[in-house]
Amino acid sequence: MRVELHCHSVKSDGTLAPAAIAARAASRGVSLFALTDHDTCAGSAEAQVPGATTIRAVEVSCDDGGATVHLLMFDVGGDWAS
Repeated sequence: MRVELHCHSVKSDGTLAPAAIAARAASRGVSLFALTDHDTCAGSAEAQVPGATTIRAVEVSCDDGGATVHLLMFDVGGDWAS
């Protein structure tokens, strides 16, 4: 099973569009995928990987006493899952 649960698109600090990342994941046989842009789910609808389970996710930036902490958050329920 190939899994990609941490990648970023141009919706945050990545270099590819969400659909391009999803296409790349599909071409590499990824069967479980989540686009985890920083502080937004704006690319989720575009980042669907055909034939794979696609999970809506986000990387949330938090402050912990002056240090930045990044939390990966995954939505594992709902009608959007394929």
